[in-house]
Amino acid sequence: MISGKLIKELEKEGFILEFPSYEFNDEKIIDILKEGNLRLNLAIPLLLRYDFDYNNIIKKLKQKKLKDEFNKLILISNKIFISEHINNALLKNIIRKNKITAKFSKSELMYYYNSFKEFQKNKEKKKEEVFEENLIMRGKLNTNKALSEIFSPGKQRIMDKIFNHEPLSNTELKYYYRSIKPLILSILNENLRKYVRIIESTKKYTK
Repeated sequence: MISGKLIKELEKEGFILEFPSYEFNDEKIIDILKEGNLRLNLAIPLLLRYDFDYNNIIKKLKQKKLKDEFNKLILISNKIFISEHINNALLKNIIRKNKITAKFSKSELMYYYNSFKEFQKNKEKKKEEVFEENLIMRGKLNTNKALSEIFSPGKQRIMDKIFNHEPLSNTELKYYYRSIKPLILSILNENLRKYVRIIESTKKYTK
């Protein structure tokens, strides 16, 4: 098995390994439990928020200790969902129908509960990062569109080099002062900006 540490390092270099995806929630839960990793088991409450087939999972977990662990995690998840006001109708029904019982300590419950809240924060943070990236990308697209309305592709290439702190050739530098700088100064002129705002906001008439 390829180590997670190695995978993360390779991803930094742009090397992405493609792994098969899961079609059903049951498969993810079963594979996690079979790993026998207590740290990985912290992900189970996250998955129990969604639909799963309890009988199917129990049937595929051959070892009794894995079945007991799963039942315990169902009860722990149920308590977490109650505290977090998450819909737990499915879990309640499964617990009642299958008469699930299991023992766990208060410290064990708090361990899972605190981890669950941490994962939720991480998920929200990731959503915010994606949203911010989309805003930045949208801003770049809008900026590029506005630039293309005013500057030719040749002018834009020179402006990009300046923006990225790349040196210009003598020809490019002369072209900048002769053809690009006058346009930039016009755009920055406050009186011109007020003028075009009036033009844009004034109702247009036809004869």
